[in-house]
Amino acid sequence: MSSPQKPPIEISWKGILRHYWRVVGARPRHIGIPVALILLAGVFEGASFSLLIPLSKSISASSFDFLSESQWFGWVLGLVPDSVTDISRRDTYLVVIVVGLIIGARIVKLAIEYGTKLYVVRRNERYRVLVGEETFGRVLRFGRMYFDRNAVGRVDAEIGWSSSVLSLLVALEELLRNGVGLLVKAGVMIGLSVPLSIAFILSLPFVNWFMHAVNREVERIARQAVDVDRDIRSRMLDILGSIPLVKAYSQEAKASAAYAEALGEAEALAIRRDTVLGLRYPVEEVVILITMMLVQSVVIVIQGDFNPGDLAPFGAFLIVLQQALRDYKYFSQFSLQVSQEIPRLDAVAGLFSDEGKFVVPSGSRPFERLEDAIELDGVDFQYQDGVDTLKDIRARIPAGGVTAIVGPTGAGKTTLVDLIARFYDCPPGTILLDGVDIRDFALPTLHARMAIVSQDVWLLNRRLRDNLAFGLDEVPDDQTLLEALAAVELREFAEGLREGLDTEIGDRGVQLSGGQRQRVALARALLRDPDILILDEATSALDSVIEQRVAQAIMERADGRTLIMIAHRLSTIRGADQILVLRGGRLVEAGGWDDLVARGGAFAELHAAQFGPAPGS
Repeated sequence: MSSPQKPPIEISWKGILRHYWRVVGARPRHIGIPVALILLAGVFEGASFSLLIPLSKSISASSFDFLSESQWFGWVLGLVPDSVTDISRRDTYLVVIVVGLIIGARIVKLAIEYGTKLYVVRRNERYRVLVGEETFGRVLRFGRMYFDRNAVGRVDAEIGWSSSVLSLLVALEELLRNGVGLLVKAGVMIGLSVPLSIAFILSLPFVNWFMHAVNREVERIARQAVDVDRDIRSRMLDILGSIPLVKAYSQEAKASAAYAEALGEAEALAIRRDTVLGLRYPVEEVVILITMMLVQSVVIVIQGDFNPGDLAPFGAFLIVLQQALRDYKYFSQFSLQVSQEIPRLDAVAGLFSDEGKFVVPSGSRPFERLEDAIELDGVDFQYQDGVDTLKDIRARIPAGGVTAIVGPTGAGKTTLVDLIARFYDCPPGTILLDGVDIRDFALPTLHARMAIVSQDVWLLNRRLRDNLAFGLDEVPDDQTLLEALAAVELREFAEGLREGLDTEIGDRGVQLSGGQRQRVALARALLRDPDILILDEATSALDSVIEQRVAQAIMERADGRTLIMIAHRLSTIRGADQILVLRGGRLVEAGGWDDLVARGGAFAELHAAQFGPAPGS
């Protein structure tokens, strides 16, 4: 039964938001609970601020007598004990009661907000894990060609930007919280002074026009910042990943200068952005406050007789206005944040497009073992359009034998074995395993029966044990690990380490010599017990004596398996069953050692270069 097809992803920031929403398994309650709590907190905030109305009026009137006729706040009188009959004493009680209610409602509101924050933090961190896992897993499915063409720093930056989806979610909930707060405070402001409230509303169009202009400029700067951020990450990781080269040529100053140049570009953009943003709040607040002062002055002039107590509602209005401005400012903050996050999400959305990702498709047929042969039938390959790396390769690699691939540098040897290992995709029907197109096999099953040791040894910054067991379902016992190390002449070294197999070997195995790193990689390959073993210059860093012993041990361990060896030192392939000779991306010769030497062709030239002319030549 086929699994249900996943809905396609729209390659845009909106599409990536919808995709991540499905990935995290979001439910209405995940949003509904915080929303309900925000609304509940808004009720208590409204209660707290609304009590400023009777408090300010009591100051203006020097009495709470108006409460007896108040439709909204008359209930406050019922909180005064019946035993209190003196008006002055009653007003003292009412001041304490009203202030106490304001503080109490505020405390409850803060407690609800704290509970909301705890819930949101737990939800968001769970979402963050799922979003990061989805994005990183997606990138890992890209073909080797993608990583050949894109700097690690660029990829790292775009993976990190996936968290922008959570930033927008948090921003939306904050927008709701501030929106509720603004509505509450608007109601209180109207209760305190209708003219001032109208003036506040009339000042908003100018503020919004100004903010719209700011947002356009910030979005333009944000899109430039995305490219600069990629460049910074790329330069940093490129330098850190090439420390031995930097040190060898004393290029610390130039490397630092190159990184500083990228930081300088980011600095210039940040200054431009903050220069624009810096005008935002001062202009906004000054316009509103000047408007309030003008309106209040007009009201005082119209009323005629001025009483200092009349300023109490104005003072309360300003207090509420200051709080309301904080809520209102978040609306502009939200639009600015959206302007900065959308370019990042557009970049993340690009990760979910198959274009330029060179994904190697996995078939459905399980691969168990190679019974007959690997057949190469017209294999072509290009890293760059129009430039042939391999051209019309036709050969047969028998199962259970040793096949060597030789040729000058750049002949296409590594590319050929990388295609057999399915690191890159090949045209249909050009590589067959026992007569079956290699594209039909499921990649996990194919790689489970295959091991490759390349000329570039990749080790993890973990324990020696972890590197040896990498890719295995279960970690072998110490004896098995040591036997594999013994096969590559490394057991005594491992046993001599202070922490033995638990020794950390450093980033890319930097604490090991080049030859030791190669032998660890060889031991790791042998532990997989592969059906097909590919060695690409796997002993090039070893001295001649150890190389011969290691090569002999590998031949013995590989008995009955298919062994494909790439070598520049011909002495390591003397016992090969057949030798394929590549030159300029083409197969120019194939045969046994003695036969190829006798032909006097391309292999004979390589042989003569290393061993001198053959007898009788």
